[in-house]
Amino acid sequence: MEVSNVRSKNEQRFEVIRTTLVMIAVAGAALVALGARATAELALPDGPNRELVSRTCGACHDLGTVIGAGGRSREGWDGTIDAMASFGLNMTSGERALVLEYLATYLPPK
Repeated sequence: MEVSNVRSKNEQRFEVIRTTLVMIAVAGAALVALGARATAELALPDGPNRELVSRTCGACHDLGTVIGAGGRSREGWDGTIDAMASFGLNMTSGERALVLEYLATYLPPK
């Protein structure tokens, strides 16, 4: 086998590897961008105590879990907060009232 033929085969392999790596990098960048966009779209509605709810619920859950709950009645959210307290949610009674008010007002049943 000629030396130039071996070089040519090696150059072809290198080109295939380089092209593959570029494609992987582009796909990875696209996935990161889509993930950032999806995260940005999953924001709690604006309203009083939004940050408290975000901190409280976000301590254990992705906010998509809260938003994806599909909305609940005041009684439903009250029961959800009770359930979370049984798993270790810790907040004052004043914070609980504010979180419940926010959830019942801004994430009602659909």
